[in-house]
Amino acid sequence: MRRVKSFSRVSLLWGETPIHPLPRFAEAIGLKSCWIKRDDLTGIAFGGNKLRKLEYLLGDAISRGCDLLITGGSPQSNHARLTAAVARKAGMDVWLCFSGRNPGEEQGNLLLDKLFGASIRMTGKYGSEALLAAMEELAREAEGEGRKPYVIPVGGSTPIGDYGYKRAWDEWRRQADKLSLPPIDYLVVPVGTGGTLAGLAAGKRLSPAPVGLVGFSVWQKASVARAETLRLERSLLSQLGVDGGEEGDYLIFDEYIGPKYGVPSREGMEAIRLLAWTEGILVDPVYTAKALAGVIGLARRGDWKDKRVLFWHTGGTPALFTHAKTLADGVERV
Repeated sequence: MRRVKSFSRVSLLWGETPIHPLPRFAEAIGLKSCWIKRDDLTGIAFGGNKLRKLEYLLGDAISRGCDLLITGGSPQSNHARLTAAVARKAGMDVWLCFSGRNPGEEQGNLLLDKLFGASIRMTGKYGSEALLAAMEELAREAEGEGRKPYVIPVGGSTPIGDYGYKRAWDEWRRQADKLSLPPIDYLVVPVGTGGTLAGLAAGKRLSPAPVGLVGFSVWQKASVARAETLRLERSLLSQLGVDGGEEGDYLIFDEYIGPKYGVPSREGMEAIRLLAWTEGILVDPVYTAKALAGVIGLARRGDWKDKRVLFWHTGGTPALFTHAKTLADGVERV
């Protein structure tokens, strides 16, 4: 295996997240086998994939002597919730820049942000670039007050953050060997900002394995999501001193986004129910349910007949409570 550059790290996870089989779920949809990687069990503040990124982002912030984390997203951002939690764990303040002007009901992630004592700013802005500009403006104000802020873009998708998923690739490969897993045909993740898939792709590039990477976009067209994921992958590989080669070795689908980002889909609600009823495991309606709906759809239409799939659960379960009425109505109609 090639030696690559590493980054400053703060240990946040409680160890390797488990991998276990989903035999009843696999049988229900027609897969040869299905396994799940439980990054909803990363340990802090209801867990989630962003903790892997925050181990390195927080490490970088501490190495720079920062005392304030600034990040943002939607008012129900999983990334913002976990950033608020780790900031408190590190003894830092945290300012959250949210899109729009109305945060909505104080429920789910927004409630948790307030429990962590985060300072919340509604920006009136939308989109990752506009929010980043608002964060940087806020950072300049903080510097004028003598603070040492550290700005984390939406989703923590930077080369430093995405390195957490390069290491996650190495982790699951070790686990696969230890558990003597059968060959996996497809490893599946939801795709939001693209950093998780980009990190896994970089991991595969540096330590190849015969498994296809598949992402299901939760808000952008596949072409846009692929371009952004490729940009992030190239940025990370460049930081690691690796150029050229087989970048972009993954498929991204956009057929399971549903009405729009942040709104549960009919297929996603079915996926939540099916996994809950067959395996007793919960996924969230915004990210993981839509990716799981993609797995169900491809399996049932025969595209993945007799395939072995590893589904990467990226967390986000507080959103189940934010969308309680929609989900309850869906259950009542069954």
